Amino acid sequence: MYRASRTSLTLPLIAVGRTTPTLCRIHGTSSAVIEKHLKTRRLIDVTPKTKRSKPGHPALATGKVRGRKPPTSRPPETSKTSAHATRLPAKKLSHVDKTSQTSRTIASCSRLRETVIGRVSSVLRKRFGSAYEVVPFGSTIYMRGFDVDQRSFPKQDTTGIKNPSKGDLDLVVLDKDRPLGFSPDIDIKKLPAIYNMWRLANTLSRAGFTNVQPVPFASVPIVKFRDPQTQLSLDVNINNRLGLANSYLLRSYCDILPGLRTALVAIKLWARPLGLNTPSGGSMTTFSTYALTLMTLGWLQSKELAPNLQSGLETRETFWICRSMQVKNPSRIQCDMTFREVTSSDRYPQLSLDDTLADWFHFWGYIFDFEQQAVDIKEGPIRNRNDLAVLDPKLSEHQVCVIDPFFRLKVHPCALRLSSGACLTTFLVLQNVTNGVGSVALQKFRDECRRASDEIRINKLSMAQIIDGYEALGRLREPKVDLRRPRQG
Repeated sequence: MYRASRTSLTLPLIAVGRTTPTLCRIHGTSSAVIEKHLKTRRLIDVTPKTKRSKPGHPALATGKVRGRKPPTSRPPETSKTSAHATRLPAKKLSHVDKTSQTSRTIASCSRLRETVIGRVSSVLRKRFGSAYEVVPFGSTIYMRGFDVDQRSFPKQDTTGIKNPSKGDLDLVVLDKDRPLGFSPDIDIKKLPAIYNMWRLANTLSRAGFTNVQPVPFASVPIVKFRDPQTQLSLDVNINNRLGLANSYLLRSYCDILPGLRTALVAIKLWARPLGLNTPSGGSMTTFSTYALTLMTLGWLQSKELAPNLQSGLETRETFWICRSMQVKNPSRIQCDMTFREVTSSDRYPQLSLDDTLADWFHFWGYIFDFEQQAVDIKEGPIRNRNDLAVLDPKLSEHQVCVIDPFFRLKVHPCALRLSSGACLTTFLVLQNVTNGVGSVALQKFRDECRRASDEIRINKLSMAQIIDGYEALGRLREPKVDLRRPRQG
């Protein structure tokens, strides 16, 4: 049985219904670590730093003091016994070397992302002032650097040559003067210049970033651009901390479900070549990484293989977002971002990767009814779509329904009776994170899930034969996370 922690500590990432930001203990991470993360803008600590030898300097590799001559090496023995003895360690170290090289590659990618974030932050602070701070959100946070967007996974381009995936990065500019977001006391017409997507785009373009494209009329206004030095594609929004809170919620789930991060990477490796992981751009809109993650969590909850970190909690932390800021009277939505802090006692058993993926394909291909069911990790995990359509009629127009765990807008009181017999007295507007997925994309997703399931269950194919790059996952290790112990009594 899970019990909500009543202790709160401050976190400028998440506003707590006050004018002055206070610290709150959530996310399974101490406040000191989060504060350090904000100050240094480090994404993760993937692997400990080790001394690496430089060409021509064997003393650095052996730990010798600089200036001393390296010891003269003895000639190798020529006996068969010694030759066999020297070959064995090389065989044993081959897999270790690959794993170490992969870890160093991931750490290098993380450092590159940190560098990009630092440059973007410097540009914006110089132009708009020191009240703003740039931090990442999305899979960069909840995967803790363990992701498919790493150069350890080769990606084929149109020429057939394998090149490393450049990846993308989602950023949010935190406005320290507006920790609660677009609360009713904020005059949207008098927001600072940085909230103007055209001015923000112009600033980034003058700083040397390329392919700069403002998207001011989206539900969350953003600017898309590319960093020419790392070839990273970036999206940046201003002070929409809902995505940041989502990232820390998902990170808490990943921290207590060993094997979940690896399963998510495998799902992306399967979905991307099939065009099923393209939420924007391309010939067909399909599933975002965020949607696939929520679907996976909802499925695990339905099998009682994952907890509900938002169940039975009183609202403690809220944040106001604003939709359609360009219209005359934009709607303001108060989001409940409360979730339970995880401890070491919440950790679940290790997921079997092959079994998890086989069951995942079978569930979405044959069991889940997309026309009648919806995924909601906060109040589900699997819900009746007819009930949700009563709450929000717009949901009936969508082919796939995956509900955002924080977005719950109370509109006005009314009397509704659900199919379960419960009486509802509040009208809600829910956020469907898969509202862009059409019937063609859904049918393709179903067909590919069924094909993978049949290949595994009937034709007895291995997962490596179904997912390109699956064997590379064996060289990766999920980040070790030290969770605090539960309180006594």
